[in-house]
Formats: sequence, C-alpha cells, structure tokens
Amino acid sequence: MSLTILIGSNVHWWNAEAAYAAITAELLQKAGHRVFVLTRPNTLNAKHLQQRGLTLITDVDLNTYNPLRLYQSYQRLKKFLREHGVQIVNPHRSEGFFIYILLKFSLKTFKLIRTRGTTRTVRNNWFNRKIYCDWVDAHIFAGQIVLERVSRVILLPHHKTHVIYYPTDALLPVSFQPHQYYQEFQIPPECKTMAIVGRISPVKGHDLLLAGFRKLLENCPKTVLLILYKHPDPQRPELRALQEQCRNMQIEQQVRFIGPRQDIQAIMKFVDVGVVSSIDSEVICRVAVEFLSVGTPVVAFPTGCLPEIIHSNINGMLTKNQDSDSLAVALEKILSNPELLHQLSENAHQKAQDRFSQALFLEKTLNVFESV
Repeated sequence: MSLTILIGSNVHWWNAEAAYAAITAELLQKAGHRVFVLTRPNTLNAKHLQQRGLTLITDVDLNTYNPLRLYQSYQRLKKFLREHGVQIVNPHRSEGFFIYILLKFSLKTFKLIRTRGTTRTVRNNWFNRKIYCDWVDAHIFAGQIVLERVSRVILLPHHKTHVIYYPTDALLPVSFQPHQYYQEFQIPPECKTMAIVGRISPVKGHDLLLAGFRKLLENCPKTVLLILYKHPDPQRPELRALQEQCRNMQIEQQVRFIGPRQDIQAIMKFVDVGVVSSIDSEVICRVAVEFLSVGTPVVAFPTGCLPEIIHSNINGMLTKNQDSDSLAVALEKILSNPELLHQLSENAHQKAQDRFSQALFLEKTLNVFESV
C-alpha cells in the first residue's frame, strides 16, 4: 500500500534530530511512498533535505509567535493536506504542534504520529496528557531513554509507543587502503589507533578524553588519537583550546586533528576503536551506530542512549563513570588485548546489521504507519 506522508522537520540547523527526520523521509520515498517534508526555508536543514531529493514545503511557518502568520500557516497547510490527500502526518518537532492537532480534528483525513528524538522536559498538564494519550495516534521514540523520560511524567498507552533506533548506511561495503591513512596521518604501522568524530563542544567531553588518553599512553605508548571535527574554521576557539591542552599535556605528537572531509566512514573503519566521551545529550548518537556498522568497537561514557547501543565486552565498552580514569581503563582493556579487540570488531558489525540496518528501520516505521 502506497502512502502519502508529510514529515515535519521545521528546524534551521542540522543535527541528529534533523537527520532522523531526513532519513525517515528518504527511505519512505525510496520505498515508493509519496513524501513531503515541511521545513524552514534557506536553512542548513533544508539544504540537506534537498540534497536527498526530497520535496519540501517551506511556505508554512510553524515557528512564529505572530497570530496572523500562524493563522495563515494553518490555512496553507490545511489546503495542502486536502489537495494532496495526505494520510500520515509525522512531526519531528514540537514547534507549532497544536496546528497539527487543530487540523486533525478539522479535516479528519489523516493520522498523526509524533516522532520524538530529544529528552527535553515534558510538562505534566492537561494539554500534554491529551496530546500524548488521546490526540496523537502513535509515538515513535528514537531511543528507550526518550520514552522513559516522557513516561516519568505522563503515563503513555503502551500500544501507542514504539522505539526505533537511527539507522545507518555504513553497513554497505566501505573500501579504503590502510597504508593511505598511515602515511597521510603520519602514524607508525605498529601503533594502535582510536578516533572521536563530531563537533567540538564541552558537552562532547574532549577534555576528559585527552586526560584519559594521556593516562592510557603510560601503559600503551604506541597509540594515536584522531580527532575528527566538523567545523571548517581551524581558528575556532574550542579547537584552539584543545590543541593548547595537548601541548600542555605534552601529547601533541600522539594526537591528530582532522578537519571536515568526505571519507569519514573509511577513517572510522580504519581505526581500532571509536570513542564517544559525551557527558550529556546523545539521545540518538549516530556516531556510535556508524562506528559499529563498519566493525569498529566503541568505548563510551554511559550517557543518553549509549547504554542501549554499546554492550560491554560484546561490541565495545561502557565506562563505569564519566571521568578520565574510567575512560583510560576501558581503552587499555581493549587495546592491550588483540583477541578481545578482534572479537569486539566482529560483534560490532554483526550486531549493527541486526539492529541498525535501513531495511529494519523502514520496516518498523511502516509497521507503525500502517497500524494506525
């Protein structure tokens, strides 16, 4: 059965929550469904959505507080839903959500499914209880932790709740030549390698990682850390502060800072261990899933959804605490034991195939859509 679906992703930035909406829309469209994405015009999110070949709606502003503009948006969206026969409306953001509620009762032609990929606090009031329990037909949560945090406030109907993890396309073969990276990054062949991937921000715990890495080098001196960062500007103060920290710790010879590039998945496959040292957030954690998908075990703090993704001694290692000592202990346990490292690598890829494939994501999502 082919469906006509509207995905709501009305944000201006590009983060894990926006990526979750984008991959949902893209996979549904590839599966033969008619998909539209409501987003904000001239934004980074809109750019990424366009690159995926998706049809965008950008003239409906659900982020405004202007009553007149909200009324105009209501009328435009109402007309659009009618003309295109939309059957499923799937907002991924809370901004302007009451507009969807009003349209559901006004038109009575579509089902409303809310996808939540954030642990922002939910208030326990009459309006939210009606939304979550009565007015929304189903809820999709990007992780068990998201569901649990909402459930602490509002008792959700069990049959309406579904946990669907972010998928990855890294399960496809990733080709690379190891000697290329040994040479490019000036890594001696006898060295073990580890990497952290993502934006440089205090919440990502880079300072704790560097402190843990220095302790690791005491027992595993032949180890190199790759810090792959998103920001194209090498003069950003956060990046300069990390580089200064490396110099002060006298570990700059073992650390490589690598700016934005197109072969991130190949580098993730090249390294022996991936690290996620985030001290907060990580509700979706695409990076951990992508490391596992290319067969690279992950050492991580027990933050956000990471305990759901990383299983100690199976596909990686969770630290006991969010501190540099715990990180160093976990990394040393893996890097100093070749047999364990090999087993974790094999498990990482297999478990990722079982849990995070795009086919499984699409199947679960369609099961929710079709069930309503």
